[in-house]
Amino acid sequence: MKKRRRFVVNGCVQGVGFRPAVFRHAESCAIAGFVSNTPLGVIIEAEGEEEALAEFSQRITGSPPSQAIISSCITEELLATGETGFSIRSSERSGDLLAGMPADIATCSQCMAELFDSSDRRFKYPFLNCTDCGPRFTIIRELPYDRERTSMHSFGMCPACQREYADPRDRRFDAQPNACAVCGPGLTLLNSSGDKIQTDDPVVETKRLLEQGVIVAIKGLGGYHLCCSAHNSSALNTLRQRKNRPHKAFAVMFSSLEQIRDYCRVSSIEEKELVSPARPIVVLALLAFSKLPVLVSPDTHDVGAFLPYTPLHHLLLEKSLPLVMTSCNRSEEPIVATEEALVPFLGTIADYALIHNRPIVRRCDDSVVAYSGEKRVVLRRSRGFVPYPIVLLKEGPPILACGADQKNTFCMTRGDKAYLSQYIGDMVEYTSHLFYGESVNDLMKLLGIDPAIVACDMHPDYHSTRYAHALGKRSVVPVQHHHAHIASCMAENRIQGPVIGIAFDGTGFGTDGSIWGGEFLVVDLKGFRRVGRLKQYPMPGGEEAVMHPVRMALSVLKTEGLEVEKLSGRMSEKEMGLLFSLMEKGINSPLTSSAGRLFDAVSAFLGFCDTASYEGQAAVRLQANARGQTGEPFAYDLYSTGDLLELSLGPAIREIVAGETAASVCAVRFHETMAQAATAMCVQLREQEKIGHVVLSGGVFQNALLLERTISALLAKGFVVYFHSLVS
Repeated sequence: MKKRRRFVVNGCVQGVGFRPAVFRHAESCAIAGFVSNTPLGVIIEAEGEEEALAEFSQRITGSPPSQAIISSCITEELLATGETGFSIRSSERSGDLLAGMPADIATCSQCMAELFDSSDRRFKYPFLNCTDCGPRFTIIRELPYDRERTSMHSFGMCPACQREYADPRDRRFDAQPNACAVCGPGLTLLNSSGDKIQTDDPVVETKRLLEQGVIVAIKGLGGYHLCCSAHNSSALNTLRQRKNRPHKAFAVMFSSLEQIRDYCRVSSIEEKELVSPARPIVVLALLAFSKLPVLVSPDTHDVGAFLPYTPLHHLLLEKSLPLVMTSCNRSEEPIVATEEALVPFLGTIADYALIHNRPIVRRCDDSVVAYSGEKRVVLRRSRGFVPYPIVLLKEGPPILACGADQKNTFCMTRGDKAYLSQYIGDMVEYTSHLFYGESVNDLMKLLGIDPAIVACDMHPDYHSTRYAHALGKRSVVPVQHHHAHIASCMAENRIQGPVIGIAFDGTGFGTDGSIWGGEFLVVDLKGFRRVGRLKQYPMPGGEEAVMHPVRMALSVLKTEGLEVEKLSGRMSEKEMGLLFSLMEKGINSPLTSSAGRLFDAVSAFLGFCDTASYEGQAAVRLQANARGQTGEPFAYDLYSTGDLLELSLGPAIREIVAGETAASVCAVRFHETMAQAATAMCVQLREQEKIGHVVLSGGVFQNALLLERTISALLAKGFVVYFHSLVS
């Protein structure tokens, strides 16, 4: 006797070939019915014998397409109708992400084979794709994910592409970006004046130009890259000068894993990340005698390596040396995503531009990850990961969390899911403010929510904070910066607490009006208590001290009663006198417990970085110089001050400035000291608070050496330790 059953499937099940897979499963199980995208999710009605329905049900959840993520599958028994045959119905209009909105997916192996098969009709076509790969998030205007609601709408399919698109048995069935050279997007090469260059093959000509040492702006999935040969020191130097980026590392795209291994050490877990569908940039250690010029990564012996993730990338890297691929933007501005925004870059930064005529709907920077041992550290969560949600422990009302002003991403919740935005960046320039507002409105629309609660940073001068208050008619909830760090890690790891939270960060506005950043908190779902901190030091000149680590060195020396003459010649007597006056009078010299500023000071003591050209440079150099060194921790002090435990690295500073130990050995010993001192604080807090779980968060823990040593020290003392692996 035949039965009929309805399945409502939610998760990331649109744009990943889910409905064609259901169709194939239905045919092989002799199931009648239909599958359709709807506002409720993917709806399947299946009719057949009980044994066939059971097998069909198992295949739906057990053998979905590789990119599908099923978060729930609810079944309901229906009356049999006697329907014959199985069909894929047209999508019903949806306005949100309930059925999932896919991230952009790197080119699959089948499309790769076609790309380089001279007998295939898509041979060397730079925009080929299928249901298993290609652009998604960056081309979708609105949901449900159908061609007419994407930036492919203006490209009518030729008869051959239409046949593939309409055939449920074809792997390009319902592939919304489906196209070929006859009907799809095409490339154009422009010179520095924006004029079209006549060429039979823009890719071949672009490769020739790159080999000559020029800089080319290349349009990708979520924006433009500035591209040059990673082996041409002259081109690298020119790019650094034009972009005003003297030291910060460039990302490098390699043609294959084999090519990466010629330059870098690659572990099995890093290899898995490199070839994943997200294709993020992965920070890898360079081989001892790397063939890459120092100009690629002047401050470290690492490189941000990634593999081609579009057909165009594969064509550009075919039989080629590695290419630098860095975001096309000016400092503190969002990545360029339109030809109009590209114009100011032509002739000033880029010599040429390789553009195409498929509009980018959402700009989206490359994601960046690193590994500390087996621990994954997300440095930037964007292309390939967004907009996949993070599942929360509990459902709640819709909330907009506005984020901070540095390296901004924002978040919205709906039900038990948290949706993080793509990387927005530093909220300094007006263009970043516009990008932020557009992205907030866009995600609200996709989620179909109008949050009644808006969370923002406590810092009153942040643009994101002012944005929250400007929304009006909503409950605005200020959240302390480092509490938010620990709470996000708890949410990601699905724990309720209480926990001891260690927030080692740059700067964050504290509840007492001072600048926090080296915090020990007790946190649960209800709130937090500050129970410990690093010793405070003045920040002479306020935020200026962030980019001038030698100022923090001066502050620490003065506070510890040490000779400031050790900094003679590294700042003028006039500047030193002015800074002394500011600190003594308490003018523009806020006290900070920041771990980041302490790393800055030590880096300056050791002569690694007096003035930074990018945020965190001093700490980056300190970590780089510690590589390969060993040493015991320095001394430190742990004591009570009022209601707080305070951790002072003053004894360590005295040993460092004594100059009796090599700078590189001091660097590793300082890392070891921070790890051991933080662990000692946690041991005392465990006795005081009866808590044995520790959560680590904050930008300073993106330092792989510090993270590794801290986790190791905590585990040795019997703590259960949590860290991020999904968000930064």
